[in-house]
This record gives sequence, C-alpha cells and structure tokens, in this order.
Amino acid sequence: MHFIQPKTMDSCQRTWWIWLTIVLILHIILIQAVNGQDNTNKVITLEIKNRKVKEPKSAIKITQNDIVELHCSSDETMELHLHGYDKKIKIPSGKTQIILIKAHATGRFPITSHGWGDSGHSHHALIYLEVYPR
Repeated sequence: MHFIQPKTMDSCQRTWWIWLTIVLILHIILIQAVNGQDNTNKVITLEIKNRKVKEPKSAIKITQNDIVELHCSSDETMELHLHGYDKKIKIPSGKTQIILIKAHATGRFPITSHGWGDSGHSHHALIYLEVYPR
C-alpha cells in the first residue's frame, strides 16, 4: 500500500500567501475608512460676543451620524439651548463649555439663548445646526 505524501508549500508560495493576506486586510481597512467607519469627533467652535455669533459665520453644517464637539464660549454668562436635540448648557462669561452631539436626526435646528446674565429667554436663533442625510 502506497500513501501519497501531501505536497508542501515552498518558501515562495508562503511568501505569496502572506502578501495576499496583508493586501486583503489593508483593503478591508481602507473600505471601512471610506464608508465613514472612522469615529473621530469633529470639533466646531461657537464664539458669541455682544449677544451675536462671531464664529462660525454661517450655519453649522454636519452629516447624519457625525459625532460633534461644539466648543461654546461667550463674553457674557448665558444658557445655550440646541433645539431638536434638547441640549442645554450654561456658559460662564469668558469660559468654554462643550456640547457633545451624535447627529441622529436630520434637519435644521435653532441654537438659542435661554438667558443672558440675569435676563430672560431670547426667542430668535443665534445660529442653526443643519444635519444632512448620509
């Protein structure tokens, strides 16, 4: 009775399989990055002076599922409210506070003041957060 010996790979074949595996892994990583699998936070600065938004100059535009750190500062103590996401923070004069937003809802959402110093609620939007579908 004769047994057939399995053929073993030579070093050239092993090297080829190793490189193929590496290329496939890198390809998967690249596809995930292109498809937005990167979960790094976007940082946006919201600067308020004299009860008006100084920076940014226009609406804050982001995409659905973005994770955003909104760094808010004001030259006057105030409470800031992001409507639609129901996020409120108190900003002491000259300090920076952060609103963390996971952009799940799309649309246009006003950001208003719910009090300047000791005075009451402002009913007009300081700026808008615009969340676009992915």
